[in-house]
Amino acid sequence: MSVLRSQIEAALSTKLPKDIVIALIEEYQHIKQQFFLRKFQPAELNAARFSECILRLIEFLDTGNYTPFGKQLDTQKIINRVTSNTSLPEGIRFFIPQLTRVLLDIRNKRNVAHVGGEVNPNYSDSLFVSQSADWILVELIRNYHINSIDEARKIVESINETKMPVIVEVGSFIRVQNTKLKTDQKTLLILYYKQPDKVSDTDLIKWIKYANVSRYRKEILKSLDDEALIHHENGFCVLLPKGIAYVEKNISPELIV
Repeated sequence: MSVLRSQIEAALSTKLPKDIVIALIEEYQHIKQQFFLRKFQPAELNAARFSECILRLIEFLDTGNYTPFGKQLDTQKIINRVTSNTSLPEGIRFFIPQLTRVLLDIRNKRNVAHVGGEVNPNYSDSLFVSQSADWILVELIRNYHINSIDEARKIVESINETKMPVIVEVGSFIRVQNTKLKTDQKTLLILYYKQPDKVSDTDLIKWIKYANVSRYRKEILKSLDDEALIHHENGFCVLLPKGIAYVEKNISPELIV
């Protein structure tokens, strides 16, 4: 996201329970990251966790209390109660509960959780999940932000910016579309995209289009290996947990256009 996570948390946490807001943003980020990396099934699976956070938020807005994390939610009871609470804004009372119900059904009743013979719906379902998560987050900020109107508008506009994945596959070729990234960052991003698979250093050189093959192996890959961001052995590389953490903290999986 181009808006700092802390800005969105701050925009919501004064009027809404902070622990739910933090969990909500965490699941939102997972949905967006997996979708833009074209990992469609994980994006859909995260929709259920995102929905559970939303259910707790609307339960709090309805009753002043919410089901603790780790305890089973009574989904339909929460939705029915909130829908009947005419003191709540229309979007919170009607649209968010019904959309949350659909997101849960995507997880439970579509191809994401089952093996079937029909045409795989994962891309279209994940697109729906991604854009629905945007809409819900925008609606929450619109109703419960503590920022100025101008600041809230900027947050909303940022969430709705046109984005594209930073990694794309062209046949068997992987391209990093963010040309401003350094070579070591492109290497880590490709390995992140391919995890948990090992990737040959020959493929990395080809995909990054690095001209000096010897320097790439002896300097770039050696440095990443020395820093324990990757493991490089026998011509193959794999991303280590430290490298995963680095990518998720420092390299956006999307481009803003």
